[in-house]
Amino acid sequence: MNAYEQSQSFAEINNISLHYSLEGDETKPLLTLINMASHNLTCWEVVLDGLLEHFRVLRFDIRGTGRSGWGADTDFTFSQYADDLAGLMDALSLPPAFVLGVAYGARTAARFALQHPEKLTGLGLFDVSLTPPVEQTGQRELGAQARAMLAKAGEPAVELQKYWRFYENRDAAFKTHTAHQGEADMSEKLGGLEVPVLVVCGRQDMNLAEAQRIADNIPGADFRIMEMTGHSSPFYRPGLFARIVIEFKTRLVG
Repeated sequence: MNAYEQSQSFAEINNISLHYSLEGDETKPLLTLINMASHNLTCWEVVLDGLLEHFRVLRFDIRGTGRSGWGADTDFTFSQYADDLAGLMDALSLPPAFVLGVAYGARTAARFALQHPEKLTGLGLFDVSLTPPVEQTGQRELGAQARAMLAKAGEPAVELQKYWRFYENRDAAFKTHTAHQGEADMSEKLGGLEVPVLVVCGRQDMNLAEAQRIADNIPGADFRIMEMTGHSSPFYRPGLFARIVIEFKTRLVG
């Protein structure tokens, strides 16, 4: 039985069943991880052990993905995904968290920061774009370049697992990733946040210039570039990913 089949934690949030996992020492800072597009919460296992040494970790499947339920077509928005996370944190009586999203998940993290700043100790945006879709057709070629560099440097390749992308309903999983179609750029509003912000992107990621622009719009943002790294950075250099997140812990509020 793989990790997807083993996970059995659910909460009724905003009229749907939200699938989640909460692990780690309650005395440690809370870190909430938001999945990249087309992935479920099991995909974080490549970095989870390292993060659990320093954080209590909440993972969840956005409505329509993984094992979570879904509602009306009009509910597939970043605003709704952010409210779902807020509802989950309330249901579990959780304190404010360092909320971190990768790629598509970073859009939900940004929206959560704007709608629920009282539940935030810090914001992490990895491989991020916040404008209407940036051209992504070159990501595969850039990713291959990054993997070739890693192999030449003697870095072990991450073995991608099929179950990281499992879901319960094809149509709902597809609709989850249409939220960007009506989403305005949030980066200027993020400049008003009163918590530390971390923006990170791989050198071999088409979103690099956009990530830099976002960081430039947020006073005091910590901007990092991950070398030899393509889009979906945890799958290229999980050790470096975890190290950057852990190092940022000292800046968190509270």
